[in-house]
Amino acid sequence: MRPPAHPSVHSARAQRSGLSRSSRREAAAPPELDHRVANSLQLAVDFLLFEQARLTEPAARKALIEAAERLVAVGHLHRFLSAHDGERDVDLKPFLEGLAALIGQSTGLTCSAEVESMRVTASMAQQLGLAVNELATNAAKHAYPMGEPGELLILAHRHRERLTLTVADRGAGLAKGFDPTAGEGLGLEILRRIVRQLRGRLQAETDGGARFTLTVPVAAATTPVRSFAPPA
Repeated sequence: MRPPAHPSVHSARAQRSGLSRSSRREAAAPPELDHRVANSLQLAVDFLLFEQARLTEPAARKALIEAAERLVAVGHLHRFLSAHDGERDVDLKPFLEGLAALIGQSTGLTCSAEVESMRVTASMAQQLGLAVNELATNAAKHAYPMGEPGELLILAHRHRERLTLTVADRGAGLAKGFDPTAGEGLGLEILRRIVRQLRGRLQAETDGGARFTLTVPVAAATTPVRSFAPPA
């Protein structure tokens, strides 16, 4: 007859069982969290659109509509980035190609990507994705007349220890004297913060349309992601 197990054995088994249940819960948490984030973003969009419908001031309505559009774009980006959650580094080529397809669906632009295959940290990919998203949103609003189809091209390549990302459209071009380091607006402020975090440089020019070029040192991929909220 087998002797009864020592109490410590039961305790160890209980701990292993508890850890197993905890691991299963943690494994299921990310999809549930992603779903909650997506729902929260959609609720915020619905609330903004509801509020703008109640207003009569054109400027206030425009501001709320633009905020809602930005949240919709962030929602698309969140769903795409969540597919890469937990990866230490990603291949930028399929990452930006997939993002280009999402941008095309959400903006109506014909968006294509010519990206060199290179691995960067997930943190850098996230920041570059946010930058591309902001520039695509800007092109959809300002590059082409309302309702007119347009093109957007995303280029990325690496030369030694520097990565160059370009987002270009075929629209009306930039206003004379436009300076991306000094312009107003939330979109430009987000871009400037991304550039600072990546220790990079942002240039803008008119070359058959608006052309934005972001150059960053690849080593800056280790820079942690910070909040893009405006200072209090």
